[in-house]
Amino acid sequence: MSDDAPDEIAVEAGAPARTLVLRWRTGYDAPPPRRIRLEVPGWAGTSAPPKHGSSAQPWHCQPFVDGATHGLELVYPYRSECRVVNDGGAIRFEGGLANEMAAAGLPHPCGVFAQRHYGMATALDLLPPPGYALRLGPHPRFFTDTTGEVPLALPGHLQRFWPRQFFAVFRAPEPGGVHVFRPGEPYAQLLLVPADEAYRVEPMEPEVAQDRARQDRQVVLHAYLLARRLWQSDAGHWFDDKYKQLLRLFRRQGMDAVRDHLQAVEDRATKPRA
Repeated sequence: MSDDAPDEIAVEAGAPARTLVLRWRTGYDAPPPRRIRLEVPGWAGTSAPPKHGSSAQPWHCQPFVDGATHGLELVYPYRSECRVVNDGGAIRFEGGLANEMAAAGLPHPCGVFAQRHYGMATALDLLPPPGYALRLGPHPRFFTDTTGEVPLALPGHLQRFWPRQFFAVFRAPEPGGVHVFRPGEPYAQLLLVPADEAYRVEPMEPEVAQDRARQDRQVVLHAYLLARRLWQSDAGHWFDDKYKQLLRLFRRQGMDAVRDHLQAVEDRATKPRA
């Protein structure tokens, strides 16, 4: 693996691997959900490497990469482009999709049903495993888009009992704006989440808080020793890859190895010179 390339999503050493099975059916030859892959060059940035004088790119940021490639993506299932136009507050659907649906004897899959929002039939029925629900949300390319054309999928959970091919809901473009759905392009991120998970938020135990505060200080004070790469962007900002280096150690050997490594780096940095 090139040191310039983003790492695969990390799992802590010793953590059990899980494979979640998502089953699907379609009534319009829609493609099934697929794994999200970074597009470089594309929505994840240009191919500029992380080095002096380069512009910072989304794919340079490992936490963004992990979040953007987690789960699956839903792909626009129709053969004709659809343009969602906000004309002074009135939403119109333009492009060849209307003719495609008319030729197939089907209604238009897009429609307005709430103020400033519209929906699209996904042509998919998805069945998550027991104990899980479907969670839809914006595709990561929405957050890097500079054209305003990428649809904004609203977050929503669908429970596994629902047997229908479902609608995805989007926020309408601003007045004068346009969202564009193109054949083969992804429009939403899909996650499988525990259906009945409860959360409890509580302070760390004093010894845990003290340990993490010490690691926090070590990362700040010894960043240059932890990183293998340090560069200044064309905008004058400094970046390094200390997170990626610690991530690799965490993935191979776990939390204790990260703690030991930070302490060893600090010991070397503070050891009196002979």
